[in-house]
Amino acid sequence: MKKAMKKIIQLSILLFSITSLAMANDNLPSITLKNIPAEKKFSLSIEGLKGRAGITLTDISGQVLLSQETEGEKEFAKVFNLSQLPAGEYFLTVSTSLRETVQPISLTETEVWVNTDKKREFYSPVIQLKEDYIDVSLFNGRIGNVTINILDKNNERIFQEKLENILVVEKRYRLDQLLWGAYTIEVVTPSNTYYKAFTVR
Repeated sequence: MKKAMKKIIQLSILLFSITSLAMANDNLPSITLKNIPAEKKFSLSIEGLKGRAGITLTDISGQVLLSQETEGEKEFAKVFNLSQLPAGEYFLTVSTSLRETVQPISLTETEVWVNTDKKREFYSPVIQLKEDYIDVSLFNGRIGNVTINILDKNNERIFQEKLENILVVEKRYRLDQLLWGAYTIEVVTPSNTYYKAFTVR
C-alpha cells in the first residue's frame, strides 16, 4: 500500500486570483437577518438557493429550540417570533451544501438584537468522484491551512498533502494507481474535518 501512496499522481491547480474568489461567492446564497425594532422578532431572508437549507435555533447550551428545512425554493423569507422564550443568548444556524452560517442573537425582555459583526461562516468542500480521479474544491473563507488525506479501509493514511495559507483550493487526484478497495478522502480545514468514502474498482 505504501507503493500506492508514492504512485498517486496529483494534478493540482491552486487558485488565488480575485476572479476565483468572486466565482466562489457567486455560488453561495445570500443570507440576511434583521431585528424588528421594539419587538421580540427577527426576519430571515435567503436568496439564490440552489438546494435545500436547514435552519436551526439553539440556546447557549446547544439545545435545539427550532428546526426547519426549506422546500427547495430559490428564495426563502420568514419572520421568527421569540416572545415565548426567556431573555438570553441564542444562535441561529443556516446550513447549505457549501456553507454553514452561525449568527448569535441576543434576546432582551423587549426586543431582539442581531449583531452581524459576530456572524461566523464555515465552508464545506465539494468532493466529486470520477472513474479514475477525484476532485476536491474548497472556498476556505479566509486564508488558512488545509490538509487532504486519503485513508484505506483500515483507516490508515496512504497519502497526505498539506496546503499552507490557502484561500481557494481546486485539486485533482488520480486514483488509477490504487488497488481495488474502499477508501476515504479526508479534508481538514481550520474549522472542521470532512470525510467522503469512495471505492476503486
